Amino acid sequence: MIRAAFIMLIAVSALPAQTTAPATLEQMEAIYQRELSTRHIPLISQYLIGLQKGAVSASDNAPYLAEIARVQELLKRGGVIDLAAARAPQPAMPMPMPEAPAKPKEAAQAVIALSPALSKGSVSVEPTAKIGEMEWRVEFMAAGSYELHLEYACPVLSAPLKLVADLAGQQIEAELPVEKVTKDAETFRVLRLGRVTLPGDLRARDLRITAGDKSSSSLILRHIYITLAKPAS
Repeated sequence: MIRAAFIMLIAVSALPAQTTAPATLEQMEAIYQRELSTRHIPLISQYLIGLQKGAVSASDNAPYLAEIARVQELLKRGGVIDLAAARAPQPAMPMPMPEAPAKPKEAAQAVIALSPALSKGSVSVEPTAKIGEMEWRVEFMAAGSYELHLEYACPVLSAPLKLVADLAGQQIEAELPVEKVTKDAETFRVLRLGRVTLPGDLRARDLRITAGDKSSSSLILRHIYITLAKPAS
């Protein structure tokens, strides 16, 4: 309603100069769309991050995945929501749910699951990212022993890839061998990086993962899973 009144006001004020009215309306429409994108995209991105967090821990994540796909498509269109269409009554019809991809067992066991979208300084909403180095802020972990797991794709690797994880002054070094490459960039596997033991509670510390060097792009990351370590038998 506000948008329609706004455009109508412009049209009325431009009546004496009919030859330039179409160009003026197109310019105003472009400005309107750009301003909406600027305001909507940060809010929609935060909503998407919340959906991704919920999908990791949900017993049935199919509704989350469907909403994530819808929101990602909205962001691809510039984040402009058609409010008139959103208010219009929609016909009742069953919504097909996408088949949920199989989650690794580490996802169900994770006390913390970190994706590229949650990394420090990230402005991307994509669920995966090629990394050389990436950091996350871990707000809290209780004292104890934990295992770190990497969910990755890596279709091309000519030599073993060195992996390093730094958390609270502790460093884990591991290696992705050539025989553990994936068949393509859409196929993911899980690799155990190693164990960290926290003598006391951890609060607001950074976790850094390095794959090769900072400029490397061999590894495609989907998640870092932090799980409780099993007691030694």
